[in-house]
Amino acid sequence: MRLAARNLLGLFVLSVLWPVQALALTGEEAREAVRRFIEAWNTREPAAFAATLQYPHVRPTADFDGRVFADAATYAAAIDFDQVLATGWDRSRLDSATVVQAGKGQAHVAGRYTRLREDGSAIFSNQVLYVVTENDGSTGIRARLAAGFDDLAESGREANAAAAVAAVERYLEAFNDRDEAAMTAALVFPHVRVGRGGVRVWRSAAEYRADFDFDAFAERLGWERSEADSMEAIQVGARGVNVAVRITRYGSGGTMIHSFDTVYLVTEKDGHWGIRAGSSIAPSP
Repeated sequence: MRLAARNLLGLFVLSVLWPVQALALTGEEAREAVRRFIEAWNTREPAAFAATLQYPHVRPTADFDGRVFADAATYAAAIDFDQVLATGWDRSRLDSATVVQAGKGQAHVAGRYTRLREDGSAIFSNQVLYVVTENDGSTGIRARLAAGFDDLAESGREANAAAAVAAVERYLEAFNDRDEAAMTAALVFPHVRVGRGGVRVWRSAAEYRADFDFDAFAERLGWERSEADSMEAIQVGARGVNVAVRITRYGSGGTMIHSFDTVYLVTEKDGHWGIRAGSSIAPSP
């Protein structure tokens, strides 16, 4: 289920710095990175699977505990195929991999996979937004933003999509108002931001607010306001929704600074929907 595009005030800020020299990833390159990832998982070889990722690597979910994997060895050591096999799993099938946003050295791929038993019957299907990045000539998956199982009725999809979009709207509006309390109230902690150059995690609202200076940001860019040109719930699960947003920043007199693409993972905890993670493709200079 997809929501219609809408206009609103907003701003997305990522504290991770991107390297400026990067070529745009093609759709086929991004999809191939996801295919390699699934194929490596099916080998049941932790080292082969870990090699398809980029580091630091993170996989936010509704119950994310803030863990970031520093390198392939650390990630491989955390994989327990015996536990997966105990569920009846035999292999996984990539059902779809759609590039929803792409730019300098980074792409966002909306994927759906199904875990299968030996007889081909499905255990479950999961929805994931793969953040594919390129560094030093190597392309892999930097982060996986998990929307969750694809098993909701249409009414549930609509309700969760609306709740997620509302959370993003609250965050973006608060940012334009420079209202720090309202801004962090729209987030969920630990909170994650992902970019081509790395991963950043904030453990609390206080830590997040202490890390950002609105006045310095506005002065550096000449920023006055932002507008979300489009907003769409692209993957909807029971406790997670991935929302794709196109944002344009403006300076004094309505002068456009730049536009860029972002995906937010919005998750639910105790009835509250908030932004758990965000991945932004570097703004054009």
